[in-house]
Amino acid sequence: MKALLPLFLLIILTSAGQAQKIVYSEISKKDSRNMSFEIVGKFKGNVIVYKNVARKHLLSKYDQDMQLVENVALDFMQDKILNVDFLTFADGFIMIYQFQKNNIVFCNAVKINTEGNPTASPISLDNTSIGFFASNKIYATSFSENKQKILVYKRNIKNGAATISTKLYDNNLVLLDSTNHFFSFDTQKEIFSELVVDNQGNFVYTKESKKQQRDYAGHIESVVHKIGIDSVEVNVLPLQEKFVDEVRIKVDNLNKNYIINALCYDGRRGSIDGLFTAVIDIEGNKATRVAVNIFKEELRNSINRSSNFQSAFDNFITQNILLKKNGGFVIVAEDFYSQTLRSNNTWNRNYYNDYSGSSNYYLNNRGYYGYRPWNDYGGQEVTRYYYNDILLASVDSSLHLQWDNLIHKKQYDVDNDNFLSYSILNVGNEIHFFFIENDRKKYIVSNSSVFSTGEIKKYPTLKSNQNGYDFMPRLSKQIGANQMIMPFVYLGEIGFAKIDF
Repeated sequence: MKALLPLFLLIILTSAGQAQKIVYSEISKKDSRNMSFEIVGKFKGNVIVYKNVARKHLLSKYDQDMQLVENVALDFMQDKILNVDFLTFADGFIMIYQFQKNNIVFCNAVKINTEGNPTASPISLDNTSIGFFASNKIYATSFSENKQKILVYKRNIKNGAATISTKLYDNNLVLLDSTNHFFSFDTQKEIFSELVVDNQGNFVYTKESKKQQRDYAGHIESVVHKIGIDSVEVNVLPLQEKFVDEVRIKVDNLNKNYIINALCYDGRRGSIDGLFTAVIDIEGNKATRVAVNIFKEELRNSINRSSNFQSAFDNFITQNILLKKNGGFVIVAEDFYSQTLRSNNTWNRNYYNDYSGSSNYYLNNRGYYGYRPWNDYGGQEVTRYYYNDILLASVDSSLHLQWDNLIHKKQYDVDNDNFLSYSILNVGNEIHFFFIENDRKKYIVSNSSVFSTGEIKKYPTLKSNQNGYDFMPRLSKQIGANQMIMPFVYLGEIGFAKIDF
């Protein structure tokens, strides 16, 4: 029996060692850390990555061994690209891109096949004329879960009034609907959420209102638009004497609901103490359930915090809403803030929102702002980034809090946050969270997983075969049931690793 024990241990260790397989792409000197990129997806076994290198736009195609097959130049794209979004299908993808030419911002789209070649000329979805000092961040997109509806929208706020203009397209880029919504609007006291579209082409958003600029919102309205109807349905959501900030919306197409969530505060300038949720029936337009769930004191007490006990939740920002088939969901929030050293030697604290659309089939991993090339302010400005604990809260279909838990991490960097935060891998019975646990050893990636019961399990870390590979987990993308692409930096150049679990 004793003789068999070493053999048994060898089998276990070998299995554990084979649980992950990492294949690295070739390193190209052209793919420097100043390159912008986005992982598009996997098509017929090949991985396609969009790159903006020295103002040249191309699609890099890698085979199953992550060897570069070819670079397809996107000659139709303008130099001054403001934003790029991708909606992927089995037979290719749609690229929606914004660019500025003189004083006009254009929003165009082009269909691309699995080889990375455009199937037709780009189509103009919309354009807007802007003033000299106006922001050129005009358009945002939202994609339905079934990928059959594309919503392109913009906001124009001027002289105490707001106009929200939308255009709805199908997956063949045929215009289905066009709207203009008009509101009185106070830029100091009111906030619009992102617009979210369902599988039918209807969409929803919220409008928050507060008494003073520095307050949290004590009034929130939902706005629902049905495809083909000129008017909108506006309803007040009862906050149950709570205050909210940074609303997040998720469409539950299976159960035909809009789920509206916001971390809630105990006063208009108070601290976060729980989660506000409203469920709106897609057909009826009105809230059918509203609830406030207060987080447990034990959870508050276990947070990695530098602030006091009462404000332990105050830096958390909701990043994901993961749906369950029965109508429940799991909220994923992250403790995140930054500080900027101004020219007067004072630190200014910043907070960020991410209302970007995503077509990620698996979990809508956030790209935050996508990959950011290293900051260079000529010594005039320094920014510190802090990404700490991950909060998980499971809510059932009756809006009762089932469980809450924390994945502990503590991350910090200066002038660059590409190696911070986390990514998600959904393998069905559990959700994996990948993040750098030690900033001095970026080639080691922590792997923590949460089960449907709220139990958290820590797996062996992901380690490269060689030193010097600095992974960027939060910019990863799941491309298969147990497969993801994770970017890395090696000797100053960017590459992409395919990881099988």
